[in-house]
Amino acid sequence: MVEDGFDGTKIDSSTWVVYDSPDDRVNPRTRAATKVEDGTLKLTGGIYGGKDLSGGVASRLNLTHGRWEVRMRAERGVGYSAVALLWPKVFGRPEFAEVDFAEIIDSTRQSVGMFLHYGPKDTQRQKIVKRDATQWHTYALDWLRGGFTFWVDGKKAWTYRGPLTPERSKMGLALQNDQVCDRGPGFCRTRSTPKWVTMYVDWVKIYKAPS
Repeated sequence: MVEDGFDGTKIDSSTWVVYDSPDDRVNPRTRAATKVEDGTLKLTGGIYGGKDLSGGVASRLNLTHGRWEVRMRAERGVGYSAVALLWPKVFGRPEFAEVDFAEIIDSTRQSVGMFLHYGPKDTQRQKIVKRDATQWHTYALDWLRGGFTFWVDGKKAWTYRGPLTPERSKMGLALQNDQVCDRGPGFCRTRSTPKWVTMYVDWVKIYKAPS
C-alpha cells in the first residue's frame, strides 16, 4: 500500500515523479507549477515565463490490478482540466491503454468524466457524472481481471467489463492539471480565466489487488 497525505513541505521524490516539459506541444508543464503546502498537493496552471503551463506528478508504483483513491477538487477556469488517471509504465508496450477515473474538463467544474482509452486507434468508452468538482470529493478506481469499477464518495458510479480492459500492462497513477489548448480554440484560456487555476489533492491511497 502507498499512502500520501502531502503533509510535508515538498513532494516526496521517492514516491512521485514531477513533470517538467515546458516546450511540449500537448499539455506543456513546468516543475514550478507543482507545490506541497498546508497538507495539500497543488498543481497550478498559469503563465510561467510567458508560456501557458501547468503541472503534474506520476506515481513511481506501477501495478497490474489494484485500487486507487484520490481526494481532490479543482478551481474553475477555461484552459485547464484536472485529472486523476492510470497511465502505462511504457505506453504501447504491451498495450495502448489509459484510464481516466476523474477527468474534469468542464471549465465550470460541474461534471466529471470517466474515460477508457484502448488500442492504437484510441477506442473509447465514457461515463459523465454530475458533481460540483470545486468541492472536495473522493474518486476511486478498482481494476481487477476483466474490468473496472469507478467510485465517487464511496458510491459506485460506473462499472465496465469488456475488451477495453488492459490485462498485461503495469499502470501507475498520474495527477495532472492539464493545459488543454491543443484540443482547439474553445479549450484555450480566455480573459475570464483567473490568473492562476489550481487543482488540489488532499491525499492518495494505492492498494495492490489481492492475489
